[in-house]
Amino acid sequence: MAIWDDYNWNFWEPKNEPLPKKISKYRKISICTTCMNRLYDLKETLPKNIEDNKNYPNLEFLVLDYNSTDGLEEWIKKNMMDHIETGRVVYCRTQEPKYFEMGHSRNVAFKLASGNIVNNVDADNFINRGFADILNKMAEVRPTKALFCKGKRGMHGRIGFYKNEFLSLGGYDEDLVGYGFDDHNLVYRAMGNGFKMMWWGGKYCDRIKTPRKEVTTNMKHKSWRDTEKINKKITFEKIENKEWVVNKDKHWGKAKIVRNFQTTIDI
Repeated sequence: MAIWDDYNWNFWEPKNEPLPKKISKYRKISICTTCMNRLYDLKETLPKNIEDNKNYPNLEFLVLDYNSTDGLEEWIKKNMMDHIETGRVVYCRTQEPKYFEMGHSRNVAFKLASGNIVNNVDADNFINRGFADILNKMAEVRPTKALFCKGKRGMHGRIGFYKNEFLSLGGYDEDLVGYGFDDHNLVYRAMGNGFKMMWWGGKYCDRIKTPRKEVTTNMKHKSWRDTEKINKKITFEKIENKEWVVNKDKHWGKAKIVRNFQTTIDI
């Protein structure tokens, strides 16, 4: 299905809407990372991402520990407490999930985030120097109905929204199963609902390349090819019916969380 040809997608054109040289404010940005047994990636990416964006004053890195058993909690305690005390890092843990669920985990993380802009960054992603500044400048150009995204193909989890608008879409579709097409589902629904894609391309898109055979290690369904086909079918059926908002009849993004080793909350 040539989905990109079937709708009037709205893409930002930098030559027509250049980024501002000056900004009106530093919006609160939350960089959200969900992690289940991916400490081997996170211990490389998180410290560098924090360092590369240390000059942006209104930024938090929210790590959702999705019931990891690989020592993530201990590593955070040992290496990130200074950042937790300043609010630069927020560590949330849930012990409920048995398997990693892409959409549910990101829904939980985005709901927990305190930023006006929430942006997913996978555990194997480097955002590089100045990423938060670029998001903030893009927000100056597009103050509403903005989809902050690597690009229309190969997103690799690089996707962000104004938090209130993400919630208005119903978040990630929790009808999807396993691995594959979850980001595209959300992008298609947002664009169909009149959002403009504010894209940043390759400069902020370095990553640790995860072998395909490893992407479903912590998931119930091990064949990503099968689940991707299922998720495409679900997505295209909903788009055909213009179902831009999902999860309408469920408590989506539901979880019991311990925040920063101290506070238990239900969302």
